Amino acid sequence: MAVLHPLVRAALLAALLAPSSLSAAEPDGAVAACWNPEALKAVAGEQTPHRGGPGARMPAPTLATPQKGPVPDALRGSIRRVTLSPGQKLIALTFDLCEANGEVTGYDGGVVDYLRAHDIKATFFAGGKWLETHSERAQQLIADPRFQIGSHSWSHRNMRKLTGRKLRDEIDRAEAAYEHTRGLLAARVCIAQAPAAMTRIPARLRVFRFPYGTCSTAALAAVNDEGLVAVQWDVVTGDPARGQSAERIAATVLKRARPGSIVIAHANGKGRETARALPLFVPKLLAQGYRFVTIDELLAAGTPVAAATCYEMRPGDNDHY
Repeated sequence: MAVLHPLVRAALLAALLAPSSLSAAEPDGAVAACWNPEALKAVAGEQTPHRGGPGARMPAPTLATPQKGPVPDALRGSIRRVTLSPGQKLIALTFDLCEANGEVTGYDGGVVDYLRAHDIKATFFAGGKWLETHSERAQQLIADPRFQIGSHSWSHRNMRKLTGRKLRDEIDRAEAAYEHTRGLLAARVCIAQAPAAMTRIPARLRVFRFPYGTCSTAALAAVNDEGLVAVQWDVVTGDPARGQSAERIAATVLKRARPGSIVIAHANGKGRETARALPLFVPKLLAQGYRFVTIDELLAAGTPVAAATCYEMRPGDNDHY
C-alpha cells in the first residue's frame, strides 16, 4: 500500500473528484425538476430479472469522448477499503447493477427509495447494458446528488479471461453507455430548471468494478490505464444467494464493517433481501457514529488499501469463475 503525504494525496485526488462531490444536504436539483415523487417510487415487479425478450441482446453505443489518462500510481490496483485517520467513521455502500447478454435484470426500487428517504449516499456500479435497458431509472440515479455512478463493464463478462479488443470493449462500451445516458438527461427540457445540475455530473466515469470480482493483471492494468479506479470491497453481503435472509445480511454488515469499509450489495433484482436488510443495519451504523459516503468521497478521505489482484475475501477464492 502506497502511503502518501496528505497534501500529495489531496492534489492527486483533486482532478479525479472535481467537480461532482456533492453534499447529500443539497437540493435534489435535476431530480426534483424532472420527476415528481410518484415517478421516482418503486414499481411492483420492476425488480424481477428475465431471460430473453426486448433488450436481452443489443448493440453497444460508440464512445465519443477521448480517453482519459491513467490513474495516479497511488490509486492503481484493486482497492478493497480505505485507511482513515483516527476518529473518522466513514463507510461506502455500493450496489451492483449487473446485466449480461441474453437477459434484462431488474431495478430494485425498494433499495433506492430507502436511500432517498433517509438521505443516504451510495455508489451504484452499473453495467453499460443495464444503463441502456433502464434508461429512465439510470437517468434518475445519475441526476441524484446522493449517488455516484461507476462502471460495471458493458455486459458482465469474466474479464479475467478476456484480452485485446474484447477486453477493451467491455471497458469502453460501458463508458459509451454512460455518456449516452448522461446526454439523454442533459437534453431533457426539465434540466433547464436546474442549470447547475449537469456541471455536477461527471462527463466520464471514474470508478470501475470487475464482474464477479475477478481480474487478470492485464485487465486491471487496462482499467487503470483508461483512468478508472478499480474498486472492490471488504464487506460482502452475499445478497444474491438463495436463502440469504435480510437478518443475516444485516448481521454480516454490522459484524464486519469498520471505518473505511466498502460494502457490496445488489440493486438489480438479484439482491433478494437487500431492500429489507437496509433498515436493519443502516440506523444502527448511524447510531454508532458512521457516515455514509460515495466511493469518491471515501477515496479522498484517506489512503486506499489496494491489492495486486481481485478476489472476494482472500486471494484466489474466485478463480473458479
